[in-house]
Amino acid sequence: MRSVLVGMLILMHILVPLVGVAGQTSTVEARDTKLDVIGLNQVTVHRGELIEVLFTLHNQGDQVDTFNFDLVDPVENLTITGLPLSKTLEGGYLRQVKFNLSADLDAGYAVYNLSILFTSLNDMNWSQTETFQARVTPYSNLNFGATGVSSFIVSPNTRTSVAMNITNNATLDDDVTFNLYTASEWNWGWTMNTTNGLNAYETIRQDTVSYVYLWVDVPSVIDGSPLYNNGPRFQISAVSGIDGGIVQWSFDMLMNEFKNASIDEVGDDAVIEPGGVERVSVDVRNTGNSPNYLNITLEAIDAQGEPIPDIPNFDRIAINGWTMAIFGGLEEVILQPNESRTIKIGFQAPMEYSSEIDIRLRVFAGGAIQNTRIVDIGASIGWERSGSVELRTDTCQSLLPTESCNADIEVFNGGNAVDSFEYSIKQVPDFVSAQLVQTATELQPGEYVNLTLIEITANASALAFELGEVVVETYLFNSDTTVGITRIPVKIAPVILWNFTDIVEETDSNGRLSIAMTLRNEGNTADGLLVQLQSSHSTPMSFLPPNIAVYEQGVEYLRSFEVNDIPIGYNFTVRAWIDLPQDQPSNGTVWVNTTVRSQFQPSTEFVHTSSADYTGTPWQEEVEEESLDVFGMISTGVEILKAWSLMIGAVLVSGVVIYKSIVARNQRTAVQMEMDALNQPKPQEEAGDWMNRFAPSEPKMVQESSVKVNPEHFKQAFQKRSGAYKEASAPVDPSLTKAATTVLEHHSSNDLLTSADSLLADIQNGSPPSRGTNASALHSPTPHQLQPSVPVQPQNIGVAIDDDLDI
Repeated sequence: MRSVLVGMLILMHILVPLVGVAGQTSTVEARDTKLDVIGLNQVTVHRGELIEVLFTLHNQGDQVDTFNFDLVDPVENLTITGLPLSKTLEGGYLRQVKFNLSADLDAGYAVYNLSILFTSLNDMNWSQTETFQARVTPYSNLNFGATGVSSFIVSPNTRTSVAMNITNNATLDDDVTFNLYTASEWNWGWTMNTTNGLNAYETIRQDTVSYVYLWVDVPSVIDGSPLYNNGPRFQISAVSGIDGGIVQWSFDMLMNEFKNASIDEVGDDAVIEPGGVERVSVDVRNTGNSPNYLNITLEAIDAQGEPIPDIPNFDRIAINGWTMAIFGGLEEVILQPNESRTIKIGFQAPMEYSSEIDIRLRVFAGGAIQNTRIVDIGASIGWERSGSVELRTDTCQSLLPTESCNADIEVFNGGNAVDSFEYSIKQVPDFVSAQLVQTATELQPGEYVNLTLIEITANASALAFELGEVVVETYLFNSDTTVGITRIPVKIAPVILWNFTDIVEETDSNGRLSIAMTLRNEGNTADGLLVQLQSSHSTPMSFLPPNIAVYEQGVEYLRSFEVNDIPIGYNFTVRAWIDLPQDQPSNGTVWVNTTVRSQFQPSTEFVHTSSADYTGTPWQEEVEEESLDVFGMISTGVEILKAWSLMIGAVLVSGVVIYKSIVARNQRTAVQMEMDALNQPKPQEEAGDWMNRFAPSEPKMVQESSVKVNPEHFKQAFQKRSGAYKEASAPVDPSLTKAATTVLEHHSSNDLLTSADSLLADIQNGSPPSRGTNASALHSPTPHQLQPSVPVQPQNIGVAIDDDLDI
């Protein structure tokens, strides 16, 4: 038994590959045969008629298969040809097949059942049987009252009823099924007794007439559709209940002509500048179903939208200064159904700054005034005011005192109408004055204009480098709206002006030329000077620089120096000396240039040329010594007295003042001493004291007291009384100095003697000395202690010069 099982296993392993080869497949999977037979249901055949029976095979398997099919059992009075039949189908594919069926002439009117057996070549064990019916019937004979295609003219937006007669000319009563087909979306329905959904049913007896009733809703003409003389087709089918025969009747529902128009889109109401023109676009359309023209007119209306009866409708209307017209509204233009066009409604505004108006547009298709479309379109005047102002010139940034400049501006009217602009000065610096050249300007819309706006004048007292802005605001006329602010920068230019005054040139007996000149800063800014000295001959010469001068130290003959920051209106004195040549072989002339340059503007220079004649060497030897000139000495003395008269007078006045003050002080001291003596308690006398009165007294040596004065203190007091002195321009005669010293010593001695006498009297009276008296100060001053120090400079010129900067 075990050997048998082993043999069977070996045989199975050998036979399995053979089975795979026979199936011609690459797999060894089991296969399920599936076949779907479609359309093999019921057929109708008449006596003596041959028909084709059509059906479809669908291989629902995954592999190619060959199907065989044949009639299972033959049926009496029915003949089938074309079977058996074999068809090969790939997996998932369909294939239509057919065979023929005929009925004998004597076949009875009945329903016969037939069966067809399907088998598979790939699967011998698979089979499938399909059963269908064959019905043998007499011929039906249904006829509609009209043949071909009928047409009906219909009006839009109506329900149209349709009726058609049908006749049964068969020998039997017929149960007829009616259905209707249309490709349109128009609504329809049956008006019959028996209906079920889309079908209607009617039994028609033989040789009788019946009617088919239905209704169709005709839609409105929308956007030109349905077109005129166009419409959908409807098809009615009558299916005979005898043999399934079908008769059909078709009819078209043609749309009648419909005229209409529409206003599709209207632009925004117009906003127009005064006196301007603006157009509003309007889209109109022929919404009828036939080509047509559009009638377009304007209608005048009031503010409440009511028509104005006195003004007829037209394509151009003028009212209240406004003019309205239609542009592009030609009536002869034919529009196809649903075709549109654009027209424009033009508005011309009056020359006013505020107004508005409405106009009514009327549109209807030709021949359809009852379908008039209207729309109201408005317009108003919108006065837009704007502008700008811009400074165009900049000529006031180097303005001299009393000089004037103009400022030019560019003004632009950015509004939409003629407008005026006003100007107003808002700010003016203190050192200038400003005046508008014009106060208003009128401009057309979009116009530019360049104009001179303002005149600016610098004050005569304006200082250099003063900065500021003249501010002018521009306004719209009769409003507070500021168009722009113009800022005109102003700057005062420096004026370099030096005035030469008091030029003195003198040559002394030693052959020295002295030059003195006073310069006054009459410009408008503090300035410095660079002073240079040049000569035509090589000879000693030098400046006598003031204390504030800047120059190189250690130079024997100073030829140049600088002075900084001389204020406005101040004087400055330049002094110099030149030794005339003494070694020239011939007589000649020395030319001396004193050059003064401004530090602020070095290119500006002031030159003063001095000259002096000198004597050559041969002529110097022939000159005889001058004899004593008494009259010349007297004249010189008089001149010296004149020159020193103020000094001598000051010394005398000072001496008198000092004397008076000393006397007044001594008087006050004496009074004070007397008051102290009176208030002092009297000492009590003892008995032995009165004998001392008769004792001989020895005379006491009293040392004479004198006032000791420091020379520097005396000099300071003297200068405080007489004021600051200026250096003498020429040497002072020593005799005058000696005389002044003698006078001062005389007055001082008298004062000292008076003080000494007062002190002696106090001592003799037994009173103590006055408070403030110092015994060590009772020494007589020596002459050199009271003599004031008077500087003497031989180089100075003997002419007094008014100089604000000399020290």
